[in-house]
Amino acid sequence: MKLLVIEDDVALAHAIEKLLREEGYDVSQTSDGEIGLHLALSGLYDALVLDLMIPGINGFELLRQLREKHNGTPVLVLTARDQVADRVKGLDYGADDYLVKPFATTELLARIRALLRRYDKIGADLDLLMVDGVTYHRKARELIKDGVTYVLPPKEAALLELFLRHPRQVLTREQIMDRLWGYEAEVLENTLETYVSKLRKRLEGEECPLIQTVRGIGYRLQTRD
Repeated sequence: MKLLVIEDDVALAHAIEKLLREEGYDVSQTSDGEIGLHLALSGLYDALVLDLMIPGINGFELLRQLREKHNGTPVLVLTARDQVADRVKGLDYGADDYLVKPFATTELLARIRALLRRYDKIGADLDLLMVDGVTYHRKARELIKDGVTYVLPPKEAALLELFLRHPRQVLTREQIMDRLWGYEAEVLENTLETYVSKLRKRLEGEECPLIQTVRGIGYRLQTRD
């Protein structure tokens, strides 16, 4: 699971990141609201931990813009603002849960687990992804095309799912590599190209979507619609 922490208290942000990494989560963090919104809209994160009082744009505005763009990533608001009016406003703007500082780390972890469980139930129907002539079963990592079923290796499956969830959207090399390997992984320059090439061969056919190279940026899954 990939989590994004948006918190301007540097010491607290690092402490939360360390805590979450120890629990096995892949964590990114930023202290700036505008950068946080850009990262949140990338679709690469399974949940956000969001402080309300952040520079750039505040947490309320970030939430508003996130939901206005129909981004359903679950959000746990983490803030010192404990007034009922603030909680109501945060929830009305699209927050899924609200935890007031100071907080117990055990409660933070429990709320994140609960948030991810609820999101997993809501998105259970997304186990089956279909684009043009391609069907993909996430849990089994099965690609079905022209009546033939292929069981994909984990990285290739993750790459296909990323494309199918974001058809016609340009995905940068950095976004893709972060999703598949994480920022800290040492990946050879041609590793991503190798996986893209493998997927292109599997998707060959007139009725199937095409993986297009966007020169100098990344890739896009071009569909017939």
